[in-house]
Amino acid sequence: MASAPEPGEIRRSCDVGVGGFILVTLGCWFHCRYNYAKLRIQERIARDGIKNKILFESTHLDPERKQSPSKSSR
Repeated sequence: MASAPEPGEIRRSCDVGVGGFILVTLGCWFHCRYNYAKLRIQERIARDGIKNKILFESTHLDPERKQSPSKSSR
């Protein structure tokens, strides 16, 4: 026959359950926060790149513009 569980065993199993829940919850929260922060950094880099593209397009500072040879060397 199985004997009734001791009160300390019940408390320990409850503590293990609550502790596991807290660990899993915090693990998921930190994972999501890390990915969110990484996404925000990527968005900021892309936004800055687009802003620079708009600002420097068709100017002498545009890195994609072909540098034509100067006409001063005749």
